[in-house]
Amino acid sequence: MTPVYHRLYIFTGKGGVGKTTVAMAFTKYLQSQNCNVKYNCFHQSPERALQQELNLPTIEMKIETSAEVYIGRKLNSQTIASWIMKTHFFKSLFQMIPGLGHMILLGHLIEQLEKDPSLIIVLDSPASGHALTMFESSSNFKTIFKTGLVVKDIDKMQHFLKGENNLKTHVITLATELSLSEASDLKSELDNNLPDTEAHSDLIVNDSFKKYLDLNLINEDVLPSFLKQKVELEKEIVKNHFSLPHIDQAKPSQVVTELTSYMVELV
Repeated sequence: MTPVYHRLYIFTGKGGVGKTTVAMAFTKYLQSQNCNVKYNCFHQSPERALQQELNLPTIEMKIETSAEVYIGRKLNSQTIASWIMKTHFFKSLFQMIPGLGHMILLGHLIEQLEKDPSLIIVLDSPASGHALTMFESSSNFKTIFKTGLVVKDIDKMQHFLKGENNLKTHVITLATELSLSEASDLKSELDNNLPDTEAHSDLIVNDSFKKYLDLNLINEDVLPSFLKQKVELEKEIVKNHFSLPHIDQAKPSQVVTELTSYMVELV
């Protein structure tokens, strides 16, 4: 059976849960399936050395660059847009209203997808609030502006996101009660803020605790009762959710490569 791929995959979650590793592994999986896929990272300092080592297909876009292109189109002058983006006012504006820049960049990515119907973008969203802000900001700015060019652009973005098989969001979490609770709350908020679409986000558990059990670095029998309870709880979390195994490799590139074979479940 031929798999049905989505056009835009977003990987999000709290810091340190493995979003970047999983997003890169998923990109490599799609690449292995001969998909026209590009990896995009919102991080201020993308892991370019790792991207190069993995020969990862990427699409580089910065918020400032996207904003400059967007303003240039509206003013019919990239020169004026470049000057505007260098002013203290606009620099301060994007710092005070981060959702504005995120929304513009998301629109830029969607534009690339519309230009090339074969393209798939994997978006590595750097923080749990980032993905939520992207979806919230489009609705908020639409309410603020009500009509005009910006609202027309927002409607175009939301129309794409509503499209069948256009969007899929994965929330990555560790196998701990606190992490799962935070990820579940984020999943609910994301689902509530998706623009009138049946698309929903999925929870993916990063099964990191197996590092200790599988390598026999600890003996469960001699654990204090509170740690035994913690281990049992983590086992229960893993059992009840789709989980990715711990990969015992020293090099990040090896971890990404070995995780690739598990990515078919995330399509």
